[in-house]
Amino acid sequence: MSKLFFFLLAGGLGLAALAGCHPLEPYQTERFALTADPAAADGYPMEIVEGRFLTSENQAISLSTKFLEGDWGESSTSSVSGDGRAAAPDSLEVRWFSYPEDKFYEGHFLLPQRRIYDLLKQGYWNTDDQRHETYSALTTCLLPTGVVVVWLSGQNQVLLGRYQGQEIKFDFKHFNEAANRPRMIAQEQAKLPATVQAEIRTHSLSTRKWDTYLKTYPWKIEFSQPLDLYYYGVDYFNGEALSYPPGKDTINYAKAFLGTGVRPVPHNLLLKVNAGYGRKREVFIKAFDEAETFQAFQALHAANPTLPLTLYIETDERVSKARLILKNERQQVELTKAQVGLYNGN
Repeated sequence: MSKLFFFLLAGGLGLAALAGCHPLEPYQTERFALTADPAAADGYPMEIVEGRFLTSENQAISLSTKFLEGDWGESSTSSVSGDGRAAAPDSLEVRWFSYPEDKFYEGHFLLPQRRIYDLLKQGYWNTDDQRHETYSALTTCLLPTGVVVVWLSGQNQVLLGRYQGQEIKFDFKHFNEAANRPRMIAQEQAKLPATVQAEIRTHSLSTRKWDTYLKTYPWKIEFSQPLDLYYYGVDYFNGEALSYPPGKDTINYAKAFLGTGVRPVPHNLLLKVNAGYGRKREVFIKAFDEAETFQAFQALHAANPTLPLTLYIETDERVSKARLILKNERQQVELTKAQVGLYNGN
């Protein structure tokens, strides 16, 4: 065990003992069904040595010690502790190995415990099944250079934070006793995408791509004609996903989405509208082109940082054709590469 990790663990136990001297609040003790779901970004495999989410009562939700491949914001493995129920965690401690870098990292990170509790308590209204549900997983993505990103996940997914760990010296034999380290690393790195191998050769591995995903901008949606939005679903590049409202009032929830808000860049977007004369239509942007969309957001915001942006959806009267334009009061960029579909609604 490294000195840093021992110190953090001892510190955590000390805080737990201190907390025992004072009554805990409901947001620190009320329990929910929660799993710990680790992930790694596509092409950047990681493996957890040990890790856990900790609660104010010093309960642990352990992370699986598995070889992780996958995608940003998504996990293919889950683990539970005890009866599967836990309070909102106040911290995360994790140690892991990065195969692209041949390095060990670790960190102990404070989490927004009250916010996690509020989200778990509020949950969302499943409009398909007409019932209240809530979040059920803590998704944790390990990235190069020791970065960790955490979301609270369910039918919706909400970003909790980006955290920076630090490189450590760790006995490889304690990680994989039987392996020949140079041979194993060479074999694993040979399986990586050509772009990642090029980053390894040029020592240019970074989190620039994902940090770009995490950036937010003030923007809103506007239609070229009067359309009544009654439902929306959106996946953002930052890993967040929203499709269900916090309560049964779906109409006002949808209308609020049309207003200016500080949001990430959208990855895909579904808008259900009343188009007049009893017609319901769906505008489904299956995929925003990543390069085109980020370039437009960055350029317009850099030119006029104080001006909010508008995603302008220009349609014909029947809502059978659509153009997407990102603009502010002074400039505009048409998003010609976005994949847009228009369908009859229900």
